Amino acid sequence: MKHLPDAIPGGVQLRTPEELRMHRALQANAPRYASVFVEQLPRARTVVLHRLLAALWREDIGEIRTASRRLDTGEQSGLATLLRDFHPGTWLVRQFGGEIGATATLAFPIRAQHAFHNIKPGDPVLGVRADDTIHIQSPDDLVEFLAEYAPARGWGSFTAELADTVANLALAYSRSEEQRLTLRQAATELDAPDTVSLAQRLAVREAPEDVMVFFERLNTEGHNLHPCGRGRLGMLPADLLRHDLESQTSTDLILVGIRRDRVESAPDEQGRDVGQLLWAEYPKLDSAVRAHFQKDQLEPADYLFMPVHPWQLVKVVYPLLAEEIATGTVVPVLAARLAGVPTSSLRTLLTERSPAGRRLLVKTALDTLIGSTRRSISAHTTNNGPVYSRLLRQVIDREPTLVDRIVLLDELAGASYRPAAQDGDPDRRSRALSALVRRDLSAYLQPAELPVPGCALPARAPVTDSTVLVELVTRYGQTRGEGNLQTAGLRFAQEYAALLLPVAVILMTKYGIAVEAHLQNCIFTFVDAVPTRLVLRDWGGMRIYPPRLRRHGLPLDPRPGAVTVTDDVEVMRAKVLYTVLSNHLGEIIAHLVTRCGVDPRPVWRCVRAKLAQLLTDLEADPALRADVAADRAALFGPTLPVKAFARMRLDPASGDQYVPVGNPLHEACR
Repeated sequence: MKHLPDAIPGGVQLRTPEELRMHRALQANAPRYASVFVEQLPRARTVVLHRLLAALWREDIGEIRTASRRLDTGEQSGLATLLRDFHPGTWLVRQFGGEIGATATLAFPIRAQHAFHNIKPGDPVLGVRADDTIHIQSPDDLVEFLAEYAPARGWGSFTAELADTVANLALAYSRSEEQRLTLRQAATELDAPDTVSLAQRLAVREAPEDVMVFFERLNTEGHNLHPCGRGRLGMLPADLLRHDLESQTSTDLILVGIRRDRVESAPDEQGRDVGQLLWAEYPKLDSAVRAHFQKDQLEPADYLFMPVHPWQLVKVVYPLLAEEIATGTVVPVLAARLAGVPTSSLRTLLTERSPAGRRLLVKTALDTLIGSTRRSISAHTTNNGPVYSRLLRQVIDREPTLVDRIVLLDELAGASYRPAAQDGDPDRRSRALSALVRRDLSAYLQPAELPVPGCALPARAPVTDSTVLVELVTRYGQTRGEGNLQTAGLRFAQEYAALLLPVAVILMTKYGIAVEAHLQNCIFTFVDAVPTRLVLRDWGGMRIYPPRLRRHGLPLDPRPGAVTVTDDVEVMRAKVLYTVLSNHLGEIIAHLVTRCGVDPRPVWRCVRAKLAQLLTDLEADPALRADVAADRAALFGPTLPVKAFARMRLDPASGDQYVPVGNPLHEACR
């Protein structure tokens, strides 16, 4: 850790093995980024540090929230005097006890505080001891400090993930700066005054799914709440240069044949498995497979063919399934390639245009730690995806409130490797070789609709250096005849919430289905910047509570043992409360407060009123009254659950963890 007031000699230093490894790789493979990477490191360190602090506060790790106090530098105390020299105003301070009565204090100013115990720390972040003041400049500095005064067994592994995130984020910043200049030049050539206009002009000559990826690539910082939102633990710098979100080259998916007696498959509604579905759209794959199998004297009909990410093939499939490859149970067909570009989830790729002009989304296993999960795909997810797509479509089609406003990106077919009974680590083997094929967006959209993934809304807008959300609110004000940005932001939030909330409440309360409608899984369509329809994707994180679903006579036939099916209504409900309210609406409203000056109180009152009306409408059915009452109590109670990302990283074996935070919907009724 760096002690004040010393300066860093010679500028920015490389402080972790991850930073050093990244810089050396850039010097060797992409020298144009090497110096920019070093320049972006302080920014990346600060962003990850602040997100870590915010997570520790929200989750109250080391009692950093409940045992802290606010200190105004106008107070007459030695600590107030010390802090005033750095930043006058209000600081959060948490005093820790040490050995033999010694103490240390963690202190940082507050830039903003939003609903759900969501704080935005400021600079500097300080560790204060009796005779020493430490400038905490990076997440590893903070972890080093907390490991001494708030010990936890997982700090060591968490430090490595945070350092990986810093290095990856600095690289992402370096590449996004280059792309920002390219997009600004394109905006000038197309006479586009802002990023939204540029996307609209590009949409005229490109398909909607290309515009979707255009916006997803702006999501440089990754998950909006997770400290390791740009974590890619397990991937080397060269892998990131080749396959990460900012990569301008395609990633070639490679078909791998799996003997049919060693595969689990969920075909599409026409009975086609994953490989057959791809072949129907891309005949070149069939030709490549047949040429390869003829050479090896194998019969293609005996195999199912699955698209595999090239990183996964080299780093996981080859070493893990070497024996199966040697015996012909698993057959990589290197000539059967399908170009794709990564979306914000990294492992989901948008395929090249087929001869018929269509594209598909392919979700692949990518056995690297991104955020809180290793991004392999379970056999439950690959086999249940098509089942849940059909179930959700049946539900949406019978709900007049939803049918014209909700679009589902169907998961058409899925498959996973089925290990032999004697194989070791069968779960990892199954997850290592798995995939889902999802329908693309273009068939659903009207010409005037602009698709914007929710995760891109808070992102920096390269043409104006504002954000995508602020650009949309500005244009929304023009459409609605509202020139005041604050009022336009309030009205925008109301329309946005009115589009999102019905699907969450109706599915939860009436059907016992909790879709994971966080920012990354939602794509909003806008017509003249007005929220128009909601596109939902990815059913891997959903939760279904069967007692509520059964009363409607809808079929539920998932793969046995699926975590998506729960007999605990609280588990199902927590998924909705966290993803829709805290992760999604909470972040959008916080952004509008910060960037547009919107008063959050009327927004949350509006959200509460909308939820109350939805529940009242459902209550008209006597069969739903008990569930409505239970959900109403949960929605409007004093606390709501939020996912505890930091706690989950400190104790990875514990699975999903939630902590209670203050509920703005409860406060809105006062």
